[in-house]
Amino acid sequence: MTKAFNLHKAIRARLLRFLDEATPEQLALIPEGFHNNILWNIAHCVVTQQLYCYANSDLPTYLSDDFIAKYRKGTVPDGHIPTAAEIEEVRSLMFSTLDHLEADYAKGIFKHYNHYLTGIEYPLTNIDEAIYFNISHEGVHLGSVLALKCAIAKK
Repeated sequence: MTKAFNLHKAIRARLLRFLDEATPEQLALIPEGFHNNILWNIAHCVVTQQLYCYANSDLPTYLSDDFIAKYRKGTVPDGHIPTAAEIEEVRSLMFSTLDHLEADYAKGIFKHYNHYLTGIEYPLTNIDEAIYFNISHEGVHLGSVLALKCAIAKK
C-alpha cells in the first residue's frame, strides 16, 4: 500500500500547487461550461476520501459536518470569494487527512466496510478498494482543475 499512498501524496501535492498559485478570485471563478471551481474540486477530494474510507467503514471522519455538507458529491459552490482562513483550512486538511488515513491504515482500524457503489458503478467492498478508487477519483478532479486553470487563463 506504500505505493498507493505515495501516489495519493503526489496528486495532493499537485493540487496544493494550484491552491497556492491561484488568487482567491481565481479559486472561486466558475467559467462558462463548468459547474464548480478550483477550490471546490480540491475540497471535494478531501471530503470524498474521508467518506469513501471512514464513513463507509462506520468510523468518524476528521472533518466537520459543515465542511462535508459544503463539498460532498452533488454540491456546488455558492459563488463567494474564499477568505484566507477558508483557503488555509482546505490546505491543512489536504495533508492532515492523508496522514491520518495512512496512520490509521497501518494501525488496522478499518475492520469492516459497507458495500458502496460509486458514481461510475464500480463497487467498493473493502478499505483497500476504497483507497485505490479514491486515487482515481482525485485524478479526475486534478484533470478538472487543469481544465479550469486553462479556462481561467483564457479570460
